[in-house]
Amino acid sequence: MSESHEGGEAIEGACRRLVLEFAAAVDAQAYERLAGLFAPDAVFGRPADPDRLLTGVANIVAAFESRPRERLSVHLCTNISITVESADAARGSCRVLLFTSTTAQPEIYGKGRKAAAGQLVGIYNDRFVRLSAGWRFAERRGRVLFHT
Repeated sequence: MSESHEGGEAIEGACRRLVLEFAAAVDAQAYERLAGLFAPDAVFGRPADPDRLLTGVANIVAAFESRPRERLSVHLCTNISITVESADAARGSCRVLLFTSTTAQPEIYGKGRKAAAGQLVGIYNDRFVRLSAGWRFAERRGRVLFHT
């Protein structure tokens, strides 16, 4: 965080919350919540397809809505780093560990569902912007680092 910006800690906290809210919305398949996390003209690159950029909230949300509803996911976000650039702009990154399963897997008492093979570790590089409605993703680009 740059100490020279007024309210830097508050900005860092708002951007950190966006990172965590993104994971929660995707995992809950709450795509209407997801839409509220992005600037209208935001750019998004999925970690598994980083060169195909989606532009605009409607296109980003449509890509998530096209995922099979029976697909379950848990995104664990860590090493969240935010750098405040100005009162209205910040950038950041985080590491992500993705576990997936499906509703077809039986839920076992005390163990939950069996995770699918092929878990992923990735990174998101983010640009944040402050709009009149608050902080939003201006750009979110993901990339897979490792897979099992």
